[in-house]
Amino acid sequence: MRTAIYTRISRDEAGDGLGVQRQEADCRALCKRRGWTVTGVFTDNDTSAYSGRKRPRYTALSDAISRGAVDVVVAWAPERLHRSPRELEDFLELLERSGCVVETVKAGAWDVSTSHGRLVARMLGAVSRAESERTGERVSRAHQQAKANGRWRGPIPFGMRASNVPGLPESDPQQALVVVDILTRVRRGDALTKIASDLNVQGVLPRRGKAWTHSGIARLIACPALGGLVDVDGELHEAAFEGVVAPEDWRSARAAVRRRPRSEWSRPRDSLSLLGGILTCDEHGTTCFAGSTGPTRTYGSVVPGRCFVSMSRRAADAIVTNLVIERLRLPDAAELFRPHTNGDALDRQIAEHRQRREEIADLLAEGLLSAATARPRLADIAEALGELESRRSPTLISAEDLIDPAAAWETWTTTQRREVIRILFSRLAIRHVGHKNGPRAVPSRLVLRWSTEPGAEVGENVTS
Repeated sequence: MRTAIYTRISRDEAGDGLGVQRQEADCRALCKRRGWTVTGVFTDNDTSAYSGRKRPRYTALSDAISRGAVDVVVAWAPERLHRSPRELEDFLELLERSGCVVETVKAGAWDVSTSHGRLVARMLGAVSRAESERTGERVSRAHQQAKANGRWRGPIPFGMRASNVPGLPESDPQQALVVVDILTRVRRGDALTKIASDLNVQGVLPRRGKAWTHSGIARLIACPALGGLVDVDGELHEAAFEGVVAPEDWRSARAAVRRRPRSEWSRPRDSLSLLGGILTCDEHGTTCFAGSTGPTRTYGSVVPGRCFVSMSRRAADAIVTNLVIERLRLPDAAELFRPHTNGDALDRQIAEHRQRREEIADLLAEGLLSAATARPRLADIAEALGELESRRSPTLISAEDLIDPAAAWETWTTTQRREVIRILFSRLAIRHVGHKNGPRAVPSRLVLRWSTEPGAEVGENVTS
């Protein structure tokens, strides 16, 4: 009898594989008593059968059974093979087609050739599933309680390491320096791809994987443990351990990324234009992007049959730059860059989003909403909450920069300049002049509205 042994353990925190080794030893002893020849051992170590994650070796075992290369499958217990009723049904069909049989050390043989045998197999599968769900509930509740007490749950981020007390990680002296540099560059407006590229060139490896990517940098920045914070039911609380940086520094870096449009997260700042994606068409409201019309670099919007508008990029940049610098010289300029901290409309919006999130969670718990439907809604709410929370944190501009705005403008990155423009203006638009006349660099073509003066059109005043 060609016999295949399958072993699996959900969690192997030590990484020594002793759990699956014990299972294999018991399975081999059973095979020896039966007089079966072991032709292969399939092991999925540190892999859950409940989470739905792919199990490579289980897939390989199923393929071997389909090819007719296995007569008997031996496992330590039924739950080592399955904890999902859906997966179990597929396995039962596979056994029926192939004629393969299953025997376990703890539960004996699976006779799936009869309806009674299949019923027993399904009952065992249902029991295993219920056991996994109860375990998941206990673990989830334990994690929730630990986080409420300021302890960390989850993978320890780059820049920190495990301490002698579980749930209380500590700063890693060498990696912490890298994290501080990353957060500093993020606050300055550097693109995440550029940060990742520089780390790879320097030979700094991430905790997992072979190289840094912009998404890896984004995940690192999003980890509140770096700022000595823990997430408790969607709200950040002070942790019982110290982070790599102060909480306000982490919040500032996190907010600096969230305030950027997602399309700018990974783009190097030298590929960003000053007004691309910010300017719109005054007549149609379409977005203008950086491009070129012949030899002239322009901002333009082209919608066939509807809109064709463009303007010289150099002229538009110069007009807006001069306006911004003059605006930053006014006494109230510093107030525009202060984070919102009082209980105003921002707090009401945050409360409304949190209430909506709780309502969706209640519907999901009561079975009135499916997980597939709830997931994108919760993701949208999380994104909106992150954007609202980012408004509480300082911008990339400091009060010292406003002493000499013209000099500061020269030192700012394009990301910083674009953020200032978004804060100062509620609207930037281009008027049409007709595609036959080309991109006219006339200041009066710009329609500008200050965010601090709602409804005050200053486009006509630009020419004076």
